[in-house]
Amino acid sequence: MIFFSGFISALQNCFKGLGLLFKPRIWPYLIYTVIWWLFIWLFSVVFFYKLAEIVSERLQLYLNFESIPNEGVFLSTAKPFLTGYFSLLLTWIFKLMFWFISGTFSKYLTIMTMSPLFSLLSQTIESQTQGTVYPFQLIQFLKDILRGVQISIRNMLLEYICLGLGFLMTLIFPPLAFVTVPFLFILSCYFIGFTMLDYNFERHQMTIRQSIKFTRQNSGLACGIGLVYLVICWIPFFIGQFFGPLVALAGATISFLNIKTKSTISSY
Repeated sequence: MIFFSGFISALQNCFKGLGLLFKPRIWPYLIYTVIWWLFIWLFSVVFFYKLAEIVSERLQLYLNFESIPNEGVFLSTAKPFLTGYFSLLLTWIFKLMFWFISGTFSKYLTIMTMSPLFSLLSQTIESQTQGTVYPFQLIQFLKDILRGVQISIRNMLLEYICLGLGFLMTLIFPPLAFVTVPFLFILSCYFIGFTMLDYNFERHQMTIRQSIKFTRQNSGLACGIGLVYLVICWIPFFIGQFFGPLVALAGATISFLNIKTKSTISSY
């Protein structure tokens, strides 16, 4: 029940965050984000799609199903399946998994390279909604950037480990894709939500251990924020890439501040 309440709260707060993005001092962040996102997204999608085609073709050549005799051996009866449906299925499994990989790579690379901008945006949203003033300190600002990159790398590596395990399981038993794909999608939502929330954690001096504990206890919130991020990014004509990261970040900031007013964050 806590998971779903947090999930719904995340969706509502992201909707509120969309309105905040057009307020003074905030809307210029839209321009900087979309330019860099488009560059990273185009590079990663093209690169990993081509890589998926190359790997699947090489694997089919290595397996060489066409060399199976038409009769007289155990696999003869399965040859039509192996050279037809299975070969096609194998190709699409690779493309699907590389799509996950490219999406994970592009979103984390964008977040890591734009960590300074996202950190300032989250702080600006809090100042606009709460009236909190944070004097600029270069040393602390650099520490916040380093912390954001560190969390992004941690989440990316964990997500890649899960992607690898899911890929191996699906490769061994292809029908398992109906389970692994939704699971990996939910997991991706969780990690991206965690990364967006962490811009608030670092500003409020929470340790990484406290941040991990907070996110686990509010997993529904993290999944909701991540879902908004991914779904908006799917909107065509690059409109999604324009708004996705910023809407999720605004929603994460509002959600964190709402929880902060109800409880003591240090208890995490």
